[in-house]
Amino acid sequence: MAKFKCVCGETISTSGPIPNPNEWQVLSNVDFDAFQGLVNALDVYMASTIMYRCPASDHLWIFWRGFNQPPSLYSPEPTPARFS
Repeated sequence: MAKFKCVCGETISTSGPIPNPNEWQVLSNVDFDAFQGLVNALDVYMASTIMYRCPASDHLWIFWRGFNQPPSLYSPEPTPARFS
């Protein structure tokens, strides 16, 4: 998979420049706390879940079960004019 289409129509690239500005690594606090002392960055990367953020619409595509399964899509809510 080198790219895919977001629901907004934007093409999201999963390859290309490194670091990829649309790719994020997601790691829970529990998984993060398993690392102690000096940590190998590759180990942290391998423990993380890959997420892509659409640069046009901010939709999040999270591959919770790896790239062999479809990602979960999370859609942003409209931002209110004022925060209470």
